[in-house]
Amino acid sequence: MLRSLLSTALTSTLCLAAFPALARENHAILIGANQYQNLAERWWLKGPANDVQLVAEYLTTDAPVPFAPENVTVLTDGVDGYEDPTLEAIRTAFAELTERAQPGDFVYLHFSGHGTQAPAKDPDSELDGLDELFLPVDIGAWSNQVGEVENALVDDEIGVMIDALRAKGADVWAVFDSCPAS
Repeated sequence: MLRSLLSTALTSTLCLAAFPALARENHAILIGANQYQNLAERWWLKGPANDVQLVAEYLTTDAPVPFAPENVTVLTDGVDGYEDPTLEAIRTAFAELTERAQPGDFVYLHFSGHGTQAPAKDPDSELDGLDELFLPVDIGAWSNQVGEVENALVDDEIGVMIDALRAKGADVWAVFDSCPAS
């Protein structure tokens, strides 16, 4: 039984690893949120900018199937030459990539920064009654008026953006490296 499980896992891993090699074009959006304007400095992060720069370098130089540099969008703050990872910049990057994506393309998404949870706007859509949030650098405070963190990227919206890429025929992998900001 164990041998069968290991064989199945290895075969699945090899099949998944082949996807980028079969892709028509490889694309990436790498988001590294570090300095949150509306959070105390003690909650700022140092790693995400470094993470996305290292991932971009790997994808464009050392990956078994390299990504063309013009197909890698890096949004990170505190580093010259990159656009800050605001909510609007993230939405724009997704919209532009969705416009360019073609059937058979491979898309790698990397979210590095703070994440959290909030009461779901539609509690019936979440088993635990909570939405998961990725926090761009321009988040606001919790708003009792609207019942959410201002400018947070909600899991439902991320799902819609990924579904739009998949509807174009792209294969999408998403990695979230985020921890609570509280």
